[in-house]
Amino acid sequence: MFNKYLIPDAQNLPEGKALNITVEKYNFLVTKQQGQILAYENLCPHQKKQLNWSSDPALDEEGDYLKCHHHGALFSPLDGTCITGPCQGSHLKKATVGIEQGNCYLLFA
Repeated sequence: MFNKYLIPDAQNLPEGKALNITVEKYNFLVTKQQGQILAYENLCPHQKKQLNWSSDPALDEEGDYLKCHHHGALFSPLDGTCITGPCQGSHLKKATVGIEQGNCYLLFA
């Protein structure tokens, strides 16, 4: 049995953009890449700090990578792998996203 939490406006999220949402005590980054909605816990594996400093999306300037604004690490938005920076080779913790009746949800066990 999963608990599900609506990701507001996920279906309207532009390609290559990200948004932050908080569910209970957790913060997530939600991004749309290649038509797919993906979500990651908003914690850099390097020092367990949020990737972004404020409500600004944790993306690089071009919107191609998720970026840790503390140390500049870049992560693939498709699988969460750190491709450069102090945590290279580590991964962001991926969250489960479900779709029901056109709405996107984060799913928790």
